[in-house]
Amino acid sequence: MKIKRVRIENFRCLHKVDIAFDAITCFVGPTGAGKSTVLRGLDWFFNGEKETGLSTEDVHSAVEEGGRIIVEVEFDGLTDADRAALGRYAPEGAETVSIWRTWEDGDDKITGKAFAYGPFERVRLHTTATELRNAYKELRESDPSLGLSPAGSKAAAEAAMTAWESLHRDRLTETEVEATHFFGFAGQSKLAELIDFVFVSADLRAYEEADDSKATALGRILEHSVDRTAVNKRLADIDESAHQARQEAQAAEYGEPLGRLSAALSRGLAEFTTGRDIVVTPTVQPQRAARTGFQITVRDGAAQTSVHRQGHGFQRALIIAALKYLALQRRPEGGTRTLCLAIEEPELYQHPPQARTFAEVLRALVDESPAGLTQVMYATHNPVFIEPRSYHEIRRLSCDGAEEHPVTKVWQVSEPELIQVLPEELVSEGAVRRKVGILCAENLAEGFFARAVVLVEGVTDRAVILGCSERERRNWGAQGISVINAGGKGNIALCHAILNAMGVSCYAVFDGDAGKRERSLGNIQPSIVGEERAKKERAIEDEYRRDAGENANLLGYLGASSRVPWPTTESAAGHAVFEDHLEALLAESWPAWGRRVRELIDSGEGFPAKNAATYREAARTADGEPPFVLLALLENAAALVK
Repeated sequence: MKIKRVRIENFRCLHKVDIAFDAITCFVGPTGAGKSTVLRGLDWFFNGEKETGLSTEDVHSAVEEGGRIIVEVEFDGLTDADRAALGRYAPEGAETVSIWRTWEDGDDKITGKAFAYGPFERVRLHTTATELRNAYKELRESDPSLGLSPAGSKAAAEAAMTAWESLHRDRLTETEVEATHFFGFAGQSKLAELIDFVFVSADLRAYEEADDSKATALGRILEHSVDRTAVNKRLADIDESAHQARQEAQAAEYGEPLGRLSAALSRGLAEFTTGRDIVVTPTVQPQRAARTGFQITVRDGAAQTSVHRQGHGFQRALIIAALKYLALQRRPEGGTRTLCLAIEEPELYQHPPQARTFAEVLRALVDESPAGLTQVMYATHNPVFIEPRSYHEIRRLSCDGAEEHPVTKVWQVSEPELIQVLPEELVSEGAVRRKVGILCAENLAEGFFARAVVLVEGVTDRAVILGCSERERRNWGAQGISVINAGGKGNIALCHAILNAMGVSCYAVFDGDAGKRERSLGNIQPSIVGEERAKKERAIEDEYRRDAGENANLLGYLGASSRVPWPTTESAAGHAVFEDHLEALLAESWPAWGRRVRELIDSGEGFPAKNAATYREAARTADGEPPFVLLALLENAAALVK
């Protein structure tokens, strides 16, 4: 059984969100959007104590006094063991089960959707045993066709109704049933038998998880990895033998003197009353049952210290290592208990190579888990935790910007949705399937963390735009704007569609390539003649027609006012295009940039050929002013986040 969907209402910064979950779910988005709040809401749903749970401070600011917090979880992947444990909440044929927890003015309730016989639910509403038995008896006598057996107790009545429902599923309807037993408020833990939800907060320290208690990582590892039953029984036998030995020793030492004391007291009492005697005997104070405890220490060379004395990075690594072991080595209860790991900022305190290792470890937990009984979710600010082939696992959260009561929105995209939104003539279905993972791996991951993205064809275009931004003292990093290399004009639309679907505003920058045909024809060697030359010329003409069609289709996709095959240089609200290419524009309109490139190369500060670092420094420090179209581009891109 796994989490399929989560709906949260009025919990902290989350007013209303509805989120689909995968085997791995990656939450990204700006600070304050609610990524961690989703994980904390689930932690309250599974692990929150009724007595020390929520308060009015946890209610969303937009809710009037007395508002209700709701965390609803829908589960799928139900096994026969799950159905047996959940009973009428997950009958045969039901593919999912929904359970929600609510809090309102201190009243904490658990509710589930169950399939039940309506008249029985009215009987179950009675809280006392006497009332329920009387209601059951009345229903039994009023409708003999049900064939209900007599019941002398509340438990017998409930068992009879449940048995009847199991035999008459065609007469059951879906109903909402309040039942605190899911989470153990009444001594039972139905969901805890099926789901082990572990939340690792950003401020959690490993020494807090190194105690041998049921709720800690060490406690969970020991619960699933070490069977204490045999040792505990041996310790109990030792305690019992010691107890008997203590009794025998006391009887031997105290028997005679206490006998004399008892007789003396009895004779003295006989002077006042008769028929009763005094008996003084030794008592053995009961000993607390012995139990094996475990602790973690760290051996560092010759020193052996507590986890508390280690650095934050080491402690974080220890937590992840413990969770990995727990996922891979645990003993699932009856082979069905799912481990849900919810981790806040797994990259915390880790240098980049270690962060990449953690990302691989978290994915391996799911891929290598016995029977697929591990589900992972995390909130991150690091692109290395985005798996390029699994962009559909990303959930990007954003705020609408309202000053008084911001509203969080959840964005995600799937492959079929991309195929539907992209024109076939611009990006084919096959291209979507082939390219998306590569694009995410190489360049696009950073874009999911941005508020707006400037998409360019290549690294040198990116370098010039960033250099111009720096010389104009535009702090794009603080504004949440990233400049991303799409890896060619053919990838602009695909990257644009992915980021748009994830709620990231995009500004596309591309070359019109108007002079490309002439350059290509001029590059044919004079020695090439005849049919070979004609073949090359036909290939150039074919490319010329493809470029014309791609320009027109891309402009149409971007919403340009006209879909011309050979656009002129301009910077519009959502895109910028250069008639030929950026370097041609700079050579014509900003010759000081070219001179600065040569100066950097000649002085040894720059590098020859089309080097991004050299281009960027030249754009930042060249004399004169950049072309107007580049300044307009900077202005239009910045407007996306205003």
